[in-house]
This record gives sequence, structure tokens and C-alpha cells, in this order.
Amino acid sequence: MRQAVFTPIFGPEYWHFVVAMLLTAGYVVAGVYAVGWLRGRRDRYHRLGFTVPFTVAAILTPVQFMLGDSAARAVFHKQPIKFAAMEIVWKTDTHVPEYMFGRLHPDGTISGGLKIPQLDSVLAGFSTKTKVTCLSSVAASDRPTATQATIAHWAFDIMVTIGSVLILLVLWYAWSWWRHRDNPGSRWFYRCAAIAGVACLVTVECGWITTEVGRQPWIVYHHMRVSEAVTSTGAGALWAMLGIVMAVYVAVFGAFLAVVLKMRTRWRIADEGSAAVRAELPPEADTPYGPRSEPEPSAAGAPPAGGSDHTPGGAS
Repeated sequence: MRQAVFTPIFGPEYWHFVVAMLLTAGYVVAGVYAVGWLRGRRDRYHRLGFTVPFTVAAILTPVQFMLGDSAARAVFHKQPIKFAAMEIVWKTDTHVPEYMFGRLHPDGTISGGLKIPQLDSVLAGFSTKTKVTCLSSVAASDRPTATQATIAHWAFDIMVTIGSVLILLVLWYAWSWWRHRDNPGSRWFYRCAAIAGVACLVTVECGWITTEVGRQPWIVYHHMRVSEAVTSTGAGALWAMLGIVMAVYVAVFGAFLAVVLKMRTRWRIADEGSAAVRAELPPEADTPYGPRSEPEPSAAGAPPAGGSDHTPGGAS
């Protein structure tokens, strides 16, 4: 059991996943506020709501890119057949080209995609002379099928492509802060930032597809096949369990959405009801989100204690 969990590439994969979750959360939260900015909400709270998570995600993006490169190289050394599926390499050789979005056929030919000469060897071992182990080096029963390899390859390429585009978005953000000490003012930047959150979710799913499909037919690489791990539970019971899980998740999401919508309505009513009072308060005198609390009498312009022209007894 311990060996099944703590595999040779557990470390690179673990940190790659952890940083991916933090980065995705940052871009998703920033994307919500980016949509608010595009809709004209330019107050300080929306600015902070965007800047803080986006800055965290921007810092983690190049870190994640390096961790992903390290994880892919660990797969190259520890799981060479899986790496061959990710890169649709059919023949063991040096000077192996890189294919972007090509399709592998059962006879080993590749159609479509963009072929970049020698790049795969360079990415795997920093040299065009790096030998890359191919899919055909093992029996057909011990490797992914051509279709599975193509699925893993496309998922991997989509993940890398989105990561590269996010690097460009981060450079845009960094350039603006270096030159102007401010967020970019272009609406296109905020459109891209709003899309970044969704793109990160797609990237996470593509990462799992690469991992799970690329290692076929193994569920524990070179130790247990998927066929050996299939449950004996009947199809009817499996569908019933899936239906129960889906119903629970729909109920939880529905309850969450109802609570959020109710909170939004309550906060809006509270804000509108005290708008005149808040206008008299100094900036940042209250919480940055949620319904504002009622101001103290002194803050609302009431005379301070002991400042009246009348004594407590009513004598002037």
C-alpha cells in the first residue's frame, strides 16, 4: 500500500498538484472581480479583490511552469512508456521531434499537428542526442492504445498551451506594475483575467486525463493493471451510487447558492438603507465587504458626550 502511494514520482506530482490548486483558486477568485471591473465596478474593494488573488496566482504561475517541467522529466526517467504516450513517440531514437496536437495511428504514423524537429529530445534531456523510449518498445498489452496515447497527448498539450498563455498574461501584469505601479487599464486584460480562472479549471482536468490515460493499462504503474482493480459490484449498484453522489452534490450546491443569494440581497438592502449615513463617514471606516454596521454617534455627526449647551439637569 505504501509503495502504491509513495511512487518514485510522488514528490514532483504532489507539489505540481498543490501549486496547481492554489494557482487555480487565485485565478478563479480574481476572475470574479475582473468581471465586476468589466461591469463598471471600480471601487477599492473590487480592486483589492482582484489584485490580491491575481498577484498570488501570478507569482505561482512561473513556479508551476518549472514544477510541471520537472514532473514531466521525472515521468521521462521513471515511466518512459507513459512519457512516450504523452509525446506520441512510436520509435525509440534520438533527435526526436515534438508534435503539437497530432494524432497517432495504430501503425505508428502521425497525422496533423505541428511538427517541431528535435524539440522532444531537447525537452526530455536538454540535448538533441537524448534517446526517448517509444511506445513500440513494449508489448501492445503493456502500453496505451493509439487512441489512448492521442487523448493523453492532446490533454498534455492543452495543459502546456494554457500554462504558456498564462505566462504571457503574467508578463503583461508585471510590465504594467513596473511601468505604472498599477493594474493594466485595458479591458482586454480583464477579459483575459476573467477567462484565466476557467482555463485553469480546464488545465487541472487535462492534467488528470494525462495522468490517468497515459499510464494505461496500469492503475499502479508496472504493479497492478486496471483489469485487476475492477470491482465486482454490479452495474446497477454502481449507477445507483453515482446517482446518490450526484444528488448530494446538487443539493449541497443548491443550498450554497441559496445562502449566497440571500446574503447578497441582505447586504444590498443594508447598504442602500444606510447609504446617506455612510456618505458622512471617513473612507475605510468600516469593513470592506458585507453589510455596513451602524456608525457610532460621534462618527455620524452627533455632539460628543459633555459637549451640549445644557447640563444633565437642564440648567443652561
